Amino acid sequence: MHRQALNFNKIFQMLIALLPVFGGPAAAKDVNRLVMATGTVTSGYFLLGGGICAQVNAAAAAGGLRCAIETSKGTVANLQELKAGRVDLALAQSDWQHHAYAGSVSQFDAGKAIKDMRALMSFGGSPLVLLARADSAIKTPDDLAGKQIDIGKTGAGRRAAMDDLLAAMGWDLGKFKLASELPEAEAIKALCSGKLDAIAMAGATPDRNVALAMRSCAMKIIPVSGENAEKLIAAKPYYSVVSIPKGSYPGLASDVSSIGLRVILLASARLSDADAYALVKAVAGNLDAVKKLHSSFASINRAGLAKDGISAPLHPGAAKFYSEKK
Repeated sequence: MHRQALNFNKIFQMLIALLPVFGGPAAAKDVNRLVMATGTVTSGYFLLGGGICAQVNAAAAAGGLRCAIETSKGTVANLQELKAGRVDLALAQSDWQHHAYAGSVSQFDAGKAIKDMRALMSFGGSPLVLLARADSAIKTPDDLAGKQIDIGKTGAGRRAAMDDLLAAMGWDLGKFKLASELPEAEAIKALCSGKLDAIAMAGATPDRNVALAMRSCAMKIIPVSGENAEKLIAAKPYYSVVSIPKGSYPGLASDVSSIGLRVILLASARLSDADAYALVKAVAGNLDAVKKLHSSFASINRAGLAKDGISAPLHPGAAKFYSEKK
């Protein structure tokens, strides 16, 4: 409860910091204001958007670039608002960024693809988390062959990530002795009791179900790295390496590498090169302040800002900044 209260307090502080954008100086014609679609007030997207805009506004000189956030229903709505020109910036999950640009899903097919969308920055990730009992001999995803595993129901984020990993490995569900589709709480009990050998989970770190599992019995997180990770990222570039930092969960004594989706900050190609450059510079220059807003932002990788999970073209203004800073 304390953590939740702290999060809402930080969100409130973000809103206070952004209030000048909507009145007073922001109403003047000489103020260049960008509006970003984020998520619901209680979402990580809303908090991240507030953190981004706070850095842009803090860096702005009088009459300079300003940034405001808007609530939304999430990724798909954000992309649709960006396509319609009702917002200048949008936060979106990296797979939806890919599909919206490519027109490879129903929401963006038949001429609805967003070809004038440009990427600015890559932020925190949601890793695939493979859990096994601490005394298990399972060390890599290859060791799951012939085992009893829970992969979640079709349509769940953890199932989608696991399906993508299996496809990259050239496996199907026949590789397992059992591939169950239990609710997370039931799967955790089955793993602790020895009825399952492993569970596939996914979510922004720290994920409450992973934390519950790690508290329920002695468990370890199986790395998804090396050839398995490389094959998946090559097949589906909206995935990237996502580190699960030590201390994120009970008993996690060292960082664990996995793969996952990222949150991508996107803009219309209409955004000027100068504005894109200024925005990226302001955020990259104060990235630690953004990361401190919430523990789920710990996986934001400075070295990956220009590439992790990005499959839409980089905005030229952002590309200029990254080129200069190498």
